[in-house]
Amino acid sequence: MHYQLIQTQNELNTFVEQIKNKPILAIDTEFMRRRTLYPEVALIQVYDGEHLALIDPLAELSLFDFWQILKDPNVLKVLHSPSEDIEVFQKYAGFVPYPLFDTQFALQLLGEGNCMGFALMVKTLLNIEIDKSESRTNWLQRPLTQKQLEYAAADTYHLLPCFELIIDSIKAADLFDIVINESELVANKRAFQTPDELLYKEIKNAWQLKPHELAVLKELAVWRRNKAIRKNLALNFVLKEHNMTEIAKRGPSSLNALRQIPGVEPIEVNRSGVEILKCIEQAKTVPPEQHPQVLKRLIDFPTYKKVAKEIKQKITKVAKEHNIPEDVMASKKQINQLISWNWKLTDEQKLNHIKPDLLSSWRYDFVKDALKEWDN
Repeated sequence: MHYQLIQTQNELNTFVEQIKNKPILAIDTEFMRRRTLYPEVALIQVYDGEHLALIDPLAELSLFDFWQILKDPNVLKVLHSPSEDIEVFQKYAGFVPYPLFDTQFALQLLGEGNCMGFALMVKTLLNIEIDKSESRTNWLQRPLTQKQLEYAAADTYHLLPCFELIIDSIKAADLFDIVINESELVANKRAFQTPDELLYKEIKNAWQLKPHELAVLKELAVWRRNKAIRKNLALNFVLKEHNMTEIAKRGPSSLNALRQIPGVEPIEVNRSGVEILKCIEQAKTVPPEQHPQVLKRLIDFPTYKKVAKEIKQKITKVAKEHNIPEDVMASKKQINQLISWNWKLTDEQKLNHIKPDLLSSWRYDFVKDALKEWDN
């Protein structure tokens, strides 16, 4: 396996010239996500079947010409389970490569295994054992070790022959467009940001809170996300989620009272205590009639189980008719997403919220007739 580590502009320019007319590129990224909200990109691996390069984004490089290739609709970009890679590109490059072929989803669509890991795919398709010992290594360190570089290079080196074995089956089953569309869906979901007014509903155990407590949680949720974005800190490094509901329940009015809440760490109080108390005070100014209503879980709706079962039966029928695995057509989470959309959001809230998977992308084309009463 021959590869090159690109750390100069001349090396990158030469590589871009080598790959710019190739129809298929295997791509992977290495990144770190320790305490940050956003992934910190550390390496971009690219293989065209002939030239394999590890591009170092920490070097002083202009990637403009390389980005143009990733934007080219005539170049198919192949990745394996690219959800986090998509986030890397969204943040670092400002766009998501298109069209994007996810080998993991393609295997799932073919009924060859649910969320098959890269190493298992390589073993299954190529009968090659690959070393995954560097997966948790520090990719931001420089210089990278020989072992790190070989590990990173192997990811795209083996990805391309796996794709070549998968693509014939996908095209024979007329599923190519679905694979591409699924990656678009993942990109849209990664890019979506829940509106401020609905953010508190995503906090675990929020359903346990009373209206005036939810008013506090609503303020805390927006403040936490804004601070996380501003400081590029993972949400739980700003304030742990399970502490948010406890703070909302107790409504402390002093730093000392905040420190007494079980689970709240001194570092959270030292860094953000004053801001947390301001959120509580702000919530107190909200008139009772404007407090959020107590949240209902789906299981709190009397007809939920019956309705979910009916939807699943309809989807199973459609999936069998089109020879698509039913868990790919719709998981339990996606069915719940559809029900929540209809039962929990107002018409106005729906305008600013991402649509359920079953009402968008390729799935909608298959199930729209079976689920037409849910399409509103």
